[in-house]
Amino acid sequence: MGRYWELDTGSGVAILLMIGYHVLFQLSFFAPDQIPWFNPYVLTGAPIAFLFVTIAGVSLILFTAKENSLPKAARKMFVRGIYILCFAAVITMASWLIFPSEMIVFGILHLIGCATIFAIPFVVLKISGWITFGFGIIIIAVSPLLDYVRGPAFLIPFGITPVGFATLDYEPLIPWFGVLLIGVALGSVLYKGGVRCKALAGLGEMPKAAAPVAFLGRHSLLIYLIHNPIIFVILFAAGFVSL
Repeated sequence: MGRYWELDTGSGVAILLMIGYHVLFQLSFFAPDQIPWFNPYVLTGAPIAFLFVTIAGVSLILFTAKENSLPKAARKMFVRGIYILCFAAVITMASWLIFPSEMIVFGILHLIGCATIFAIPFVVLKISGWITFGFGIIIIAVSPLLDYVRGPAFLIPFGITPVGFATLDYEPLIPWFGVLLIGVALGSVLYKGGVRCKALAGLGEMPKAAAPVAFLGRHSLLIYLIHNPIIFVILFAAGFVSL
């Protein structure tokens, strides 16, 4: 995949925001008296997830830009989706071992893995950005209708949950697949053919000041996988939380 520093930097900013948010979340979970003002149900991480998922959608355009064969491009995206879902399964198993009552069954990695596969027609067939954007908006628009709908567990990926469902992280396909499609639509305009549009051409090479943040963005998956245990160890060693 061709890399552009502005996308890596955007991912890096999202990583830093995510780390900061999860520090607060862990403090509120393990030591709520430390930060009584923080309520994760009010101060949600949704804006951070929005940034992550949008950039993931843009990146799919770059990921397939140099692939001229439609079957090969589709296969690349399918394999990429399965690859991400394998790590999502690790998150599910780890959360089941540590927090079985609130295990993560469809968090952000599950979303990005599935959405990558479902986005294959939009990306590979180079569907118009306006049509892709429209589909994304429709998916987001219908999501409030599901807020009070309850159903069997197999519908959890689509935003319909059983009564009493609780989880530490939940980004269902409705509305979040719509967010990824918006990213795909943006990518098809800003990076058509894997090349910056005229509006971005002036960005040039990466400024030195952006390099550390861009580095984080280039390793966002690894950081996502390891950051929560590291945060807990640091907070525990510093005496802020206890088992």
